[in-house]
Amino acid sequence: MSESSDDRQQLLRMEAILTGLLRYGALVASGWLALGMTLSLFQGAFPLAQSLVAISDRCLAIGIVLLIALPVLRVALMTAVFLLERDYHFAAISGAVLVIITLGFLLGTLHSDIEYL
Repeated sequence: MSESSDDRQQLLRMEAILTGLLRYGALVASGWLALGMTLSLFQGAFPLAQSLVAISDRCLAIGIVLLIALPVLRVALMTAVFLLERDYHFAAISGAVLVIITLGFLLGTLHSDIEYL
């Protein structure tokens, strides 16, 4: 009975970590996006508008990159959790998914200069 209880506690801990990653990651990304949008509202109001445009664009880019990176971080975290739990079957599956995502990203960035008709 205690083995089942320990497994349940581990599962709850893992779910709490994943929930926290997604919740707080989304909040941080939303904060960056909100900051970038707020700064872009004041572009014409200040004489240093050119530097304000650059800062707001960077804040927006950081927010978008964070939103895109959250699912990838979740897969990486799941791979690490499965390895720590010595569940090598699921670790191999999530590791393969992580490799596929990485290859897709690398191939997409390497061939981004190809013109499509």
